[in-house]
Amino acid sequence: MRNLFALLSISLLSLQPLGAWGMRGHTVANLAAVEGIPQDGPAFLKAHEAYIGHLGTIPDTWRSFTEPYLRISEDANHGWYTEGFDFIPNPPHSRTEFILRVYDEYLKVKSADPERAKLLNIRYTGTQAYSIMEGYERMKAGMRLYRAVDDPGQGRNNLAPTYAAISPLLGDAAQVKQMLANDIAFYMGWLGHYVADAAQPLHNSIHHDGWSGDNPKGYTRDPNIHGRFETRYVDLIEVTSADVVKYMRKEPRHFDDVWKATLDHSLEARDSVEDVYRLDLRGAFQKKDDPEARELVYKRLAAGATFLRDLAYTAWIESARPIPAIDSINQMQNPANPKYNPAAGSAPAP
Repeated sequence: MRNLFALLSISLLSLQPLGAWGMRGHTVANLAAVEGIPQDGPAFLKAHEAYIGHLGTIPDTWRSFTEPYLRISEDANHGWYTEGFDFIPNPPHSRTEFILRVYDEYLKVKSADPERAKLLNIRYTGTQAYSIMEGYERMKAGMRLYRAVDDPGQGRNNLAPTYAAISPLLGDAAQVKQMLANDIAFYMGWLGHYVADAAQPLHNSIHHDGWSGDNPKGYTRDPNIHGRFETRYVDLIEVTSADVVKYMRKEPRHFDDVWKATLDHSLEARDSVEDVYRLDLRGAFQKKDDPEARELVYKRLAAGATFLRDLAYTAWIESARPIPAIDSINQMQNPANPKYNPAAGSAPAP
């Protein structure tokens, strides 16, 4: 185990701010997601397809060394290195609680196992699942306001009725809805980056930039495998949204439990980690016409596009439902809440 963490340390400490899929892959995944929106979903977003596609690449521009405050805040949002936090079998419904749990583990092992302790921070566990949940909720909140322009009484116990009352200050109903549609498109495009990251197998494993630990199959330890797969090969085969749409599930899904669906999305991608390394071992990512390598790219991008489409569909349905009243004792910020964590200043999400 000590050798595993030593090798993992070398690999992860050399991480560069790479973005899964590069510019082409992220753009294509977002475009395909919009194309998959059904008529009973937020179909108004189809008019924003190009904008949403463009936004797929933007979160990686927030990870340059030239913007160090932004980079240090953003980096962890792009990975979910699941084996690195196997001491948390059920990740909490709170980014802050997760960070505290990781830090508690660091305090436990820092003296006995300093090599492992180096990796017990959110840079080397990732927070990708939380960035997906937060992006989904931004979409849903935006959709609630969008609906409020036409139905001010919808959405009790939130800002929607008040927003409907002040929206005439911003323009007529059509102008206000267009502004809100722009907001929702921005949230979807931004969210799409993390969703596509989570569909890329290497963003969900300690084998992120070269194989770590025992290596009986002789997989590469070269960190450049990351870019070879997600950027150079994707560019080589010139992936388009039409390639990806063919592999998407046609019917959208409404998620009863978005958090579980998010965790499952990442774990499904992790199942393909060895496929990436096996293909790399035989040089498949140098061959434009390798059918297995192409299909892996198409399927993984389609998984991201499908999940993003389904999150938008779920957010649209949920945004139409009145918000139930919550008694004061169960407010997340109330210290009397039985689940309140004073270290976090909040209870986790229900």
